[in-house]
Amino acid sequence: MALTPITLSGTLGERHRRLNSLVREAGASGASLQEFQALPEHSPVDRLFKIDLASQLRHVDYIIQNLQDDDMLYVSRALKSKWLVDHHDVVNPKHLEDVLFPNMIKPAVSKLKHWTYINLRDPAMCREFYLYYKDNAFEFAIKFLSHCSNEFILGEIPTILTKLSSQFLKILSEKCPKVAEIYYNSLATDEEVRRRYLENQQSYYNSVKCVLKSDADVFLDITEKYFDMNGFRRLSPSSSDYILRCHKHRFTSKPELYTAYVLHMQTLADRLSVEECQELVMRLARAKYLQSWFQYKAVEPLVKRLSPDKRAAFKKRVFVDKDVGESVDEWTYEVPAPPPHTDCSKHIFDDQYFKPILPIIKIPKRLIKKKKCGVSRNKCDYGIIESTVQTKTELEKLFEEFRFLGFNRTLHDLRLRLGAASSPERRRDIFMVLVSKTGGRSEAVSALLSLAARHRNEPVHIRAAVVRSLVKRAQVWRLPADVWNNLLEFGHGLGLDGSTPEAECKEGLHAVLIRQLLAGECQPAISTAFLKEFSTLSEYSLSPAERVQVAAGLENLLSAAALVAKPFVAAKLLDQLLDALNTYRVTIEAASPVVGAIVSLASRNAEVARPLLQRLYQAKVARRELLRLNLEFRRDQASLINVLRHDLLALDYKQFGEILITSKTNFDSFVSKLAIYFQKDDFVMQLRAKLKEKLFENIEHMENNDKTMKSYQKKQAKLARPLAGLSGRDLEMDLQELDSKGPELRILAAALRANAHRARPAVAVASWGWRRAGVKAVATRAMRGRQAERAELTRALAAHRRTLRVALANSMLSAREAQVHAFTAAAQRRPAAAVRALFIYFRRFGDKSDVSIWDIVKPVMLSMDMSILSKRDNLRRLIKDQVKVVPSSIKPDYCVTLYIVLLKTKIKYLYSNVDNILCEVSKHLPQIEDSLELVLLKMLEDADVREPVTYPSIFVRYLLLSKSDEDLESRFEKLGKPFLAHLDAVRKEHDWVFRKLFSETMKSLMYNAAFFDPKCTSCLSVIEKFMAWMESFMPREQHFKQYARVHLTMLYYKAVRASVQQLPAVFAAARRRRVEGVDAVGFVFGRYIARELAQLVTAYFDSVVELYADALADYVEVTLVAGSSRAQFVVSVLKGILAEGVGTQRRLAVYIFKRRHYEMKEPLQKELEELMYKEKDIEVLVHAELERARFY
Repeated sequence: MALTPITLSGTLGERHRRLNSLVREAGASGASLQEFQALPEHSPVDRLFKIDLASQLRHVDYIIQNLQDDDMLYVSRALKSKWLVDHHDVVNPKHLEDVLFPNMIKPAVSKLKHWTYINLRDPAMCREFYLYYKDNAFEFAIKFLSHCSNEFILGEIPTILTKLSSQFLKILSEKCPKVAEIYYNSLATDEEVRRRYLENQQSYYNSVKCVLKSDADVFLDITEKYFDMNGFRRLSPSSSDYILRCHKHRFTSKPELYTAYVLHMQTLADRLSVEECQELVMRLARAKYLQSWFQYKAVEPLVKRLSPDKRAAFKKRVFVDKDVGESVDEWTYEVPAPPPHTDCSKHIFDDQYFKPILPIIKIPKRLIKKKKCGVSRNKCDYGIIESTVQTKTELEKLFEEFRFLGFNRTLHDLRLRLGAASSPERRRDIFMVLVSKTGGRSEAVSALLSLAARHRNEPVHIRAAVVRSLVKRAQVWRLPADVWNNLLEFGHGLGLDGSTPEAECKEGLHAVLIRQLLAGECQPAISTAFLKEFSTLSEYSLSPAERVQVAAGLENLLSAAALVAKPFVAAKLLDQLLDALNTYRVTIEAASPVVGAIVSLASRNAEVARPLLQRLYQAKVARRELLRLNLEFRRDQASLINVLRHDLLALDYKQFGEILITSKTNFDSFVSKLAIYFQKDDFVMQLRAKLKEKLFENIEHMENNDKTMKSYQKKQAKLARPLAGLSGRDLEMDLQELDSKGPELRILAAALRANAHRARPAVAVASWGWRRAGVKAVATRAMRGRQAERAELTRALAAHRRTLRVALANSMLSAREAQVHAFTAAAQRRPAAAVRALFIYFRRFGDKSDVSIWDIVKPVMLSMDMSILSKRDNLRRLIKDQVKVVPSSIKPDYCVTLYIVLLKTKIKYLYSNVDNILCEVSKHLPQIEDSLELVLLKMLEDADVREPVTYPSIFVRYLLLSKSDEDLESRFEKLGKPFLAHLDAVRKEHDWVFRKLFSETMKSLMYNAAFFDPKCTSCLSVIEKFMAWMESFMPREQHFKQYARVHLTMLYYKAVRASVQQLPAVFAAARRRRVEGVDAVGFVFGRYIARELAQLVTAYFDSVVELYADALADYVEVTLVAGSSRAQFVVSVLKGILAEGVGTQRRLAVYIFKRRHYEMKEPLQKELEELMYKEKDIEVLVHAELERARFY
């Protein structure tokens, strides 16, 4: 029987294997765990031995005991017992939440949750977990759903469609393909599902591709109905091949759709026969609706299936002569389209909100700089506007002319033109077309080079262009010797012999090199010229056998050159060699020459060889053989751990200590392995002594310079992390030694205390108290603490000002009582911390936030000084920028509070944007009207002629929310009269500013929130009061349009109240109100308009109809909220006018229809036209006006 302490030796792997063998021997001996459990633990290995033995013996109690340990090492080790998932009395959601999780540290809870959904596969248990967490932790619950039975999944899916991400849709569809069908069918009925789908429809479509091979009909039905032809990518070659092999009938039923948009074109061409390809191209050519897509390039893979002798005639017939038969104008079947977007535009019953009107700011003259021009006043710069229409070059025109002709015919025609061509560029274009027509065929290249031999005296740049094109298109290195000589003769002066070229032609040199490498010999002049501008030659179409030969040739060529080159040049050559070997996929072994060359170079110049060693390491080449070199050059955690695994002789505490000291990264995993498996080795003792020595180094020489001491301590503090991990039980001694040196070393001592949790065995930080342990150590302990201890710990931390921020953070993981206690304490001792924590609380809990927390922090915000002198710019910016995270139930009160706080800062509007908060305040007026009076009084108090009220609509709407006549008189006396007096003062001083204020004031009289609220009974009185104010400076006859618009608002209010009274059921339901309510209010509104128009005609003259039409059209455009519902509303208004109008006064409807018909859908337009044509009094006018509207 093995006894503790357990001693391990050898490499890290050998120690692992030795520990595993001891566990197996102990289990085979028949000994019980209780015998070993009583043995003392001298090192972490002893504890790991017990856990592994308990796992082997399936001892549940001991495994659970370790799951509740503070050390995540033992928690992770215990979770290797995957058999624990079979113990349903332990692994069930209720037991975990009520018994196990409260007694586990927070990281352990997260790890156990992850372990549970990874390992749990029993459908019944997965169903239990899903149902338990579904309501409160859906993102965790849905991970279990894919392991439930198909019947349960299909029953649950309709209830969670709005929460389903594309990732989980893929997972569930893989298990049950019917899920994909249910999801896509819901797009037609569920607006929320449709909205989420349209935000990322490509991702959702990709997620159901997994259904193709399990239930192809479901996937193809989805594709044929919802595929976005303008946005989706084509299917992959493998998916396209599967469809054509196993479900070809779906393709043949809709070939145009699948060819033009869905399937991979090359795969389609490969799967169809030659006759099928030919027939498909003809069918696509007849499809007139594919005219913008159907071009030769689009169907080239299909055309290339035809034999070369038939291809030219077929291309001419289809693309030149257009002899394809009778064209088809429209799709012959239903084509797919994404579901229509939900109408997100504003509704006619939504209120219009305004932006603040900026105050008048006088800019001092000295701040105004004259703009200097680069030219004199007499001169002007004229810009040349170039056309964006691309015109074809002569070469492109020549290509188009011979695109559908074969090589022989092209050669015959262009041979004649070549002699007659007057310019070298024209002859170059002719050669380029001929090169493209060769198709790489040797007989065509031979004929071309025979023609080129007669033009060997062409300018060098012309010949270079031809050679470059030939090399890329025709694989000229394979040409027979006589034809090859023609190419060399034509390319004289281009450096094909290794000499300096007269014109750039690297491709020609590459062709010569490839031909020589394939022949097994390479001339020195060619290789020298090639190495000056190296290329891997991957851009050329080499056969598999040629690639092998070229790769071997390049390896020999570069290796030989690197051996005799200087270190810097050798490094460049070896790097190029690695590129070549990687391009040709040559396996590099530890014994490969290139590895030896790099090692040799490293011994000559280490810095130059560093990038090459890095490349070998990343390619996983010779890692074990180059372990020590990699350690020297890489100096990272992976290299150090590799030493532990493979070569203990490379353990040098000085080198390792230097790496830990100088590196800017952490080595937590390496230090942890040392502390666990090498704890008693001399190397670890020496390394710990080295770190400790470095920590205290030179301290005695800096005691008299406080600034230098602090700077040095901050630099050395990073050593506290590895030192704490290696110290174990000696950590307390190290802290006592630091403390004994006096308070000057408090930075080092604080850093060591902050890493106390890394020591193994763990230090009892909780017993020290926060003053001795340090706030960081306490914070780490608190945030990792157990749920059962969290509330008590939060109260203890909240008792001290220094740990209040930790208490606030910890309280958010606790129950409501702890949160209230922590925020109350913070509001008293650290108000700024309470305000900052409030937004963290809002982000964490969202709409579930408790109003009582806001009630605690609100007085703190109101009492805090956030002026410039308080130096709380960041806090002031925070409370202003974080409005978006405030829950909707708290936002109205928060916006008012925020506005009051920002007003108290007394910062200029231009810099604080304080009035932007009023936009949020105005959206929540009905909820906050009781607390708004003081804000409005303050706004009027601060306003003057030069800086007037910037948000007049809030005053008007506050008055409209009056609940009775007495309430209105009270509000009007306090706010209405001063507000109107303020506007009068602005009118007398700044007329243009007044016009802006007046316009917003009149628009804000339209307030649906008050009009639809039966409690607001004084809206009409408010409008009348503002109309009486208008009459004091605006005569009715001179401002008919403004008065008409106010009257229209009164009529709209009456129409709303009448409709609500007549149809209470319609307006009680939100959906019916936004659909049927529009027609109801619009029709009544139109009837009221017709009645008022009759009164105006009686009071004035008949042509007042035209004046009223202008006012009504402007009212619709400016006052009513724009959106799709406005058109429907206008249609109902016009119906009301036609129904109630008298005689020719109905022409008002004609005028409005003429000006607003463009907003209406075609069925609505036809319906109105029919109604207007039936009115005999205005029939002639209808014909005239409507014909004019159509003309324009």
